[in-house]
Amino acid sequence: MPNDYPFYEIAVAVKEYAEKGFSCYQKFTCSACGQRLTMEEPNVLYKEGHCDKCGHITNIEKQGCNYMLHMIV
Repeated sequence: MPNDYPFYEIAVAVKEYAEKGFSCYQKFTCSACGQRLTMEEPNVLYKEGHCDKCGHITNIEKQGCNYMLHMIV
């Protein structure tokens, strides 16, 4: 199972990276079917996420999430 961390801890990290010019894409796991999903909008965190596989709405704020960091150095 992928690692998900508390929503507000992730928010701090994403803010710091975004301020440095990097792109972070929020990732979460559907609480119904277990599919791992990635949000399309960089540097934006959503408190709920819709699963494109089963249609379930996951409470990301409660469940936690992670992010994918995109860096060009």
